[in-house]
Amino acid sequence: MSIRQSIDDARMSGFQVMVVIICLLIVLAEGYDLLLMAFAASGVAAEWSLNGSQTGILLSAALIGMAFGSAFIAPLADRIGRRMQTLGCLALVVVTMALAAFSADYIQLGLCRLLTGLGIGGLVASLPVVAAEFSPKRRRSTMIAIYTSGLPLGGVVGGLIASALLANYSWRASFLVGAALTFALLVVVYFVMPESIDYLLVRRPKGALESINKTLGKMNLPAIDELPVHERKEEDRLGAAVFKGRNGVRTILLGAAFFFMMAAFYFATSWTPRLLEQSGFSAQQGISGGMLLNMGGAAAAFIISIFALRFKMRAISVIVFLGGAAVFVAMSLSLGNLGLALIFAVGVGAFTNGAASGLFALAPDCYPTAARTTGVGLVSAVGRIGAIFAPILAGLLIDLSWTPSSLFLLFAVPLVLGAIAVAAIRMPTASDPDTALSSDTRESASV
Repeated sequence: MSIRQSIDDARMSGFQVMVVIICLLIVLAEGYDLLLMAFAASGVAAEWSLNGSQTGILLSAALIGMAFGSAFIAPLADRIGRRMQTLGCLALVVVTMALAAFSADYIQLGLCRLLTGLGIGGLVASLPVVAAEFSPKRRRSTMIAIYTSGLPLGGVVGGLIASALLANYSWRASFLVGAALTFALLVVVYFVMPESIDYLLVRRPKGALESINKTLGKMNLPAIDELPVHERKEEDRLGAAVFKGRNGVRTILLGAAFFFMMAAFYFATSWTPRLLEQSGFSAQQGISGGMLLNMGGAAAAFIISIFALRFKMRAISVIVFLGGAAVFVAMSLSLGNLGLALIFAVGVGAFTNGAASGLFALAPDCYPTAARTTGVGLVSAVGRIGAIFAPILAGLLIDLSWTPSSLFLLFAVPLVLGAIAVAAIRMPTASDPDTALSSDTRESASV
């Protein structure tokens, strides 16, 4: 029996659960760091007299960084290891969040947000892979769905902290809090999180056997006497694993689905508080709407994790995408009524984050171990293009006198297109010649 098979067949140990929880806490902190700008936007705009386009650039700066982080930083995890890459990204976020608190103008703040996004992009594209590789196959989609609840939970935390700090301090204090939270997690990862067994089996750095056996012991699995024989095949090459044959088609469809999902997701998370204000509600009511949106997203992630135990994640994702389009239309029609607007804000958060949960659960299973973070990072980077342009586009349209209602109606369209892309994805099977599963079933040593 292969090592991967033994992990898949065994019960999930407390140690494995702890690793997934660490991933959840990291993405929660990064959700705070990322979405904080949406809550600080009013204070920043007031201090520096920014217009809609300038505010939109600030809201998109971290998303631009995330695109580059997903494309160029996340793939480093396939070369230097999941653990080392995570530590480096966390360190970058700590430094740039602290520097953002001392920005003298919106250009300096935008640069800091760009660099923060670089680190966050590397993390959010690689951590689902870590959660997947430490989970049995039958629990993988559930664990990743739980993991994705961290981003909206971070938004809720951001809203709570922003509300408390803005009442007594400036927006700068909330950035210092984000730096402190991320530093605490950097320390936890350094002392607690091990390297992925899947990575060690493929890359085989010095001391790989000892590291694998140490981790297997913590997972209540027997040690191995030697590293298994690994037969390198065509799908181990990054280009073939990501772009060739059916994997190439999956990459195109996943990239399109991520693009459409992130365009809708980051429009909603970045602009909802501000758009509620522009619809006649108070700044505090706008922040409340943003918090409710993220609470809906967190709840949806947990609900989807339960459904993932019984239903295929691809089918769940299609339904969630279509539900998101419907609730965006409902939100556009409800902005004249505070009660309805807040209710549908919960739905907007639930369905957009549910779509994210589905895609991040699907993506790791589409690629072999040797290229897993590269593949996930690439399709995430394509998605970040939508995330970058959506807030900027919204700001430009606001300057052109578009109403909040018309903007929500516009961004329902990408969710319909995303549903079509997900429905067209054919998940790999053991019979596929270029299947992503094949790289996890080639070890000949038993445990």
